Order: sequence, then C-alpha cells, then structure tokens
Amino acid sequence: MFKIHILLLIAHTMSDLSSRKTLAIDLDSVLADTMLVWVEEFNKRNNSSIIKDDIISWDISKILDISITEVSDIFTYIWDGRWKDIPSTEPSIGNIVSDLHSKGYRISILTKRYRSSVGNVIKWLDIHKIHCDDLLFVYDDAPKTNYPFDILVDDAPINFSQLVHPRKGILFNQPWNKNFTWPVRIDALSEVINLI
Repeated sequence: MFKIHILLLIAHTMSDLSSRKTLAIDLDSVLADTMLVWVEEFNKRNNSSIIKDDIISWDISKILDISITEVSDIFTYIWDGRWKDIPSTEPSIGNIVSDLHSKGYRISILTKRYRSSVGNVIKWLDIHKIHCDDLLFVYDDAPKTNYPFDILVDDAPINFSQLVHPRKGILFNQPWNKNFTWPVRIDALSEVINLI
C-alpha cells in the first residue's frame, strides 16, 4: 500500500512539473546589472567616463572602438574578481523570481558565458536569493531557442530572432536594444507577472 501511495505521488508530481510553463530568464542585464560594473571597469582601465546609457548597440567594440577581446576580458574580469560588486537590476530580485515561481512557472536561468564564471554566477544567485528550477549555461554559439522554455526574458534581441509561436519573448529594456522593434518589453522583471 505504501509503495502505491509513493508511486501515485511521484506520478502526480511529474504530471504537475510537465504541465507547468517554463519561464527562462537571462542573467546578465536582466537579473544582474553587469554593465554598471563593466563601464566602471572600462573607465578605470581607459581613463574615460562612459556610462551604461552610452552603450547604445549590442556590439560594444564598435561603439567604444576597442577589440572584442577587450570587451570579453572585462566581462571575464568582472565575473572572476568583482562578481560581488554586480548589483541586481532591481531591489529584492530574489523575491520577484520567487513570486513568479509561486504563480506556477518553472524558473530556468538561461545564460551564455564561459566556464570559469560558473562558480561565481552560482554564488551571485545565492547571495541574491534567486530561486531557479534549472540553471543552464550555454558555452557555445547555440541559440537560446535550442533550449526548453515557453517564455524567454532577455535583453539581447538576437535571442528572439528564431523564436516561433507559441513560445513568447519579452525584451528587457536596455540602452543597446532601444532601436530593436519588439512588441513586448519591460523595464523591470517585476513587470513580467502582468504579461504572462
């Protein structure tokens, strides 16, 4: 009798999980306001005074006339040595993500990055008390649309280029995506609940 009860409980749990929609959330510039620290570090290294709002294109190397390697090196340095300095995009981001989860969504954090940053990303998520059911690290150039989700919240317009209905994309407004035409946009993750 006990085995039957456990099997029914497992079957019910698996059915519940498969019926829940997955909300995939990007890390950099959606949960973590990485560019604030990136421009600070760039300014230190180059004796300049740019601000995040000056980054008006996804291709930072063209805006600032620096190499792609330098752009990447600063991101690497930030996640290796300054990850504790990276603020969340809004206060109580962990509570916001937990609220989305409590509304019945599986939370999948879907982020492109290099392998050495994984440990510090996990620590950053823990410090900010950000719940997730899945934490997916993309190391290559595979599009995010290759991964399982129903709704994607991202700041990179390129990640919506292969999005096909019934999947949905919500663009997180940042200075570098203002010129991209997309019908569903938010300024804060807390706005997502009104859209899904």
